[in-house]
Amino acid sequence: MKASEKKIPIQNVTDFIDYLTEGSSSSLRLFRGQNTDKSLLPGIMRLAQDNQIPPNEVDDIERRMLERFRKESVPMLPERRNYLDWELMAIAQHWGMPTRLLDWTANALAGLWFAVSTAPPYRKDLGVVWVIDGPNERAIAKGDNIFELRKTCFFQPPHIDRRIAAQSSWFSVYRHNRAEYLPLERQARYANKVTKFTIKPDRFELLRKELRLLGVHHASLFPDLYGLGRDIQTQFIDFRS
Repeated sequence: MKASEKKIPIQNVTDFIDYLTEGSSSSLRLFRGQNTDKSLLPGIMRLAQDNQIPPNEVDDIERRMLERFRKESVPMLPERRNYLDWELMAIAQHWGMPTRLLDWTANALAGLWFAVSTAPPYRKDLGVVWVIDGPNERAIAKGDNIFELRKTCFFQPPHIDRRIAAQSSWFSVYRHNRAEYLPLERQARYANKVTKFTIKPDRFELLRKELRLLGVHHASLFPDLYGLGRDIQTQFIDFRS
């Protein structure tokens, strides 16, 4: 069954949890929330596609981006050590650099929060939570080359950043075939493992309030000054509008 055939609308947190509880679950289930219904394509590939950069040029661009990040991020990294490319790319991804990584979380409510935390770009856009059951998990080993993967896989990054820990982060890392931009839900090994929950824009505010009662909000998922500032705005301004 294709991902597009498995769309489940939800109205509130209870709908979401009830379905997850009743449905069959593998030993590993991951979630990705988006405030608009886009395919599962990593940031660097989506940007390259939008800017008409050929697929066979993306690897070289990403290597050069990561090398600059390695050189200039040293004063801002939590530790002064030689990070693996996997680790460094995870940090760069969390701080906004487009990479071949795609963010996921092992926390179902965190996934739902990311879908509704900000308004969709257009009024009629649906929020979505992608759920994947039993992804191909990979342990990071020293010497592994993230640019030479033979298969798209998932990995849990070390907790080397407070956001990574707070968000129960996982990543899918794409094997780039250099021929086309192929979203994860269209890849043969994952197409029958993903489910997509859809959320209408008029349900976003209710879901945010429900999640806040359950302790899921900016301050809990971004344990830094950014998260605190955004949560204060939500408490004193956003919820009054």
